[in-house]
Amino acid sequence: MNDNLKTVYRYDSGGKGFRKAALILIGLASVLAVLGVFWIQSWL
Repeated sequence: MNDNLKTVYRYDSGGKGFRKAALILIGLASVLAVLGVFWIQSWL
């Protein structure tokens, strides 16, 4: 049990970095989505 808690805390301490990476990925995905909409509209 103790080992399990240690790993959970270790990953939790890196939560900020994970959140930052997730936000960057979400931002890139939204930019791609907007560009994709414009690209599709240019074909219609």
